[in-house]
Amino acid sequence: MFGITASGIIGAATIIVMALLSGWTVRLPYRPFIRFQLMNSISLLCVFFSLSFLFKDIKHAATIIIYLLPASFIGGCLVYLVGRYIYRVTTSQHKKLSKMFSVMVQNAKTGTMIETPEREVAVINQTFCDMFDIPGPPNQYVGLKSNQLFLSHAPMLKDPARFLKTVESTVYSKESIVDEEITFINGKIYARDYIPIYEGHVYIGHYWEYRDITEKKKAECDLRKANKKLEMLSMKDGLTGLNNRRSLDKQLEIEWEYAQKEKEPLSFLLFDIDYFKAYNDTYGHIQGDECLKEVANIAKSVVFDEPAFVARYGGEEFGILLPRANQYEAIKMAEAIRQQVEQRGIIHQASDLFKCVTISVGIMTVVPSENIPPISIVHQADQALYEAKRTGRNRISVYSHHKEADSNV
Repeated sequence: MFGITASGIIGAATIIVMALLSGWTVRLPYRPFIRFQLMNSISLLCVFFSLSFLFKDIKHAATIIIYLLPASFIGGCLVYLVGRYIYRVTTSQHKKLSKMFSVMVQNAKTGTMIETPEREVAVINQTFCDMFDIPGPPNQYVGLKSNQLFLSHAPMLKDPARFLKTVESTVYSKESIVDEEITFINGKIYARDYIPIYEGHVYIGHYWEYRDITEKKKAECDLRKANKKLEMLSMKDGLTGLNNRRSLDKQLEIEWEYAQKEKEPLSFLLFDIDYFKAYNDTYGHIQGDECLKEVANIAKSVVFDEPAFVARYGGEEFGILLPRANQYEAIKMAEAIRQQVEQRGIIHQASDLFKCVTISVGIMTVVPSENIPPISIVHQADQALYEAKRTGRNRISVYSHHKEADSNV
């Protein structure tokens, strides 16, 4: 029952010969029905020879074939007709879907191109041609190698070498990409998508899509500029144009970290206008604002060539951060500002001492370390400022670790 037998070998050989001859028949330039019946006849002939060899009786084999012939012909016709019907239905549906897809691609607002696995153009629309300045109707490029189109129009791109390289690497890797930005020399910016096309597990082509995002990128750029401007405004004092306290706090953290790392000194000056409440009460708030702006301008002019960060700290108080400045340099800077304010001679009849606008200054210099918080330099400069006011105003006081604010200048 089992094992290799003569009938088994003959049957297998017959099937192989039938398959080969059927494959050859399909390639013949005849109508499908004629090819189908020719294949049926060849199959019956192969069966006849196999039966003749097995029975060793041609008449017996011919008798069997005669009985099989009408059944084979009628059954073959029925199979052909059913197959033809199914083919026509599926072909018709395929043509409808293909036409719908083609119309959709041709009318798409995105530049679309579909390639075969061999990189030949299968579908390309007018939008794609317009983007790459490819002349003529799109259909004339179907069947051409897509890299020829890219090569001839790559100079339109801002970085053509990179563009061509990414196209090749993308096709080679067959990995989808989304929103890859491509910039043209005319200023246009496109987002490129790539999708490898598979039918089941069979790779059948490449899908490319380009979308114009120039206006979107411009809007994003404008928004970033507006946000940057808004951020800058939020870091400025509206009255004096100096940096505000918020920006001073941020800058202090930056300079503190740098000075700590480099083991360099950091100085901070905190000063305010003497008897400023009395000035406001006497001359009014509008004149008070002018006084604040005048003092701010003096401070800016003195530190103009220095790596200093000047800010309005609040009310009539101002802060100056001096990176890499030792105590002597900080005192020299403070004294220059104090003298300039006094010499400006802004009338202040309500001042108990000087009859002109003056300032008092507190100074703190430190080499930052990890166990000291940045804000400590402000607190200690404030203590020195309090000491300058307590001891007479219109003067400078330097904070000392051993005795709080015991140095008056």
